[in-house]
Parts: sequence; C-alpha cells; structure tokens
Amino acid sequence: MARDLMLHRLVGVSLVAAVLALAPAAHASPPDQSWIPGLYDDADFDDVVLLITSNLGAIQPTLVWSSRPGPRALGLVTPTDTEPRPLFSLSSVLGRAPPLALIPPRT
Repeated sequence: MARDLMLHRLVGVSLVAAVLALAPAAHASPPDQSWIPGLYDDADFDDVVLLITSNLGAIQPTLVWSSRPGPRALGLVTPTDTEPRPLFSLSSVLGRAPPLALIPPRT
C-alpha cells in the first residue's frame, strides 16, 4: 500500500517537473532563422518549439460553468408523407459505368 502511494507520488512529481521544464527548454532553443534563405530546412521540429513557446502550448483557463439548468428545446416531430427509399441499388447487374443517382431530384 505504501509502496503504491510512493510510486504514484513519484510519477506525479516527475510529470509536473517535466511540464515545468518544457517551456524554459523550448525558449533555450529558438527556431531557425527562416529569413535567411538556403541555410535551414523544416526537418528539425521548429513547429513544436513554436507551439510550446506560443500561447497555444499553454493551458488556457476555461469558462466558469453555471449550476443552473439550461434552456430546454421542445418540439413536435411530424411523420413524413413519403415512404423511405432504398439505400442500395435494386439492380442485380453490375455495370462498368459510374453509379446512377438512386434518389431522383425533387420538383
């Protein structure tokens, strides 16, 4: 029991330390100087560094949720006048032409 608790704490502290060390490490290795043509390529994970150092990589605060119930939508579903159309072709012959439209256009 105590060993499991110690393991959970160790994993938790390790994850927090990794997250806290991620942003300073990303700022320590800035992205390539893309304004200098011909020297740099896109194969060294610069997009990951930009994601971590930008606001997109940070945890954004969420909205405050209300404990009040939201509005309810009530409505009446009316039956349709037409019968359902088949979802598959009624023909047993497989042709080489493109498939025809199964549902004719409404006029």
